[in-house]
Amino acid sequence: MNRIQAAVIITVFVLFGACSGPGGKGEVETMEGGAPDFTLPAVDGSMVKLSDYEGKVIMVDFWATWCPPCQEMLPVLSKLHKRFSMEGLVILGVSLDQEGLGLLGPYVYENRIPYKVLMGNDEVKKGFGVTSIPTLFMIDREGRLVRKMMGFHSYGELEGQLKKYL
Repeated sequence: MNRIQAAVIITVFVLFGACSGPGGKGEVETMEGGAPDFTLPAVDGSMVKLSDYEGKVIMVDFWATWCPPCQEMLPVLSKLHKRFSMEGLVILGVSLDQEGLGLLGPYVYENRIPYKVLMGNDEVKKGFGVTSIPTLFMIDREGRLVRKMMGFHSYGELEGQLKKYL
């Protein structure tokens, strides 16, 4: 095997290892402790600080535009946003795309994502302990990390988890 073939194989394993398979059942993990605060640029030009949403139930979704299960989660999260934002839910989509806000803005517009989409970085990814995408964190009204949900999750499953904290 030459170096190019080896590089291609390694790249495929890294990409698919970092992105759970489409439609697969995700993992749910109970968390303890506070959510690490961050300030990140949003697609709309604002700077978003996690602690500005104190007193709300927050879902922080780590995702990327090239990840099929992440794409499947967009309508699920959009529906949750529309249904529960008036009850105190905030959804923050933290993109881990390498291309930056230039790619992200048109993607958010074309896909009509109604919640805040932010440009993530390695520091925030490491602070939350993100090892694959999509990974969704739920933060209760007291600022505690209460759930870490890896992989795709259906509307019904997320709604059931969310109702415990709203």
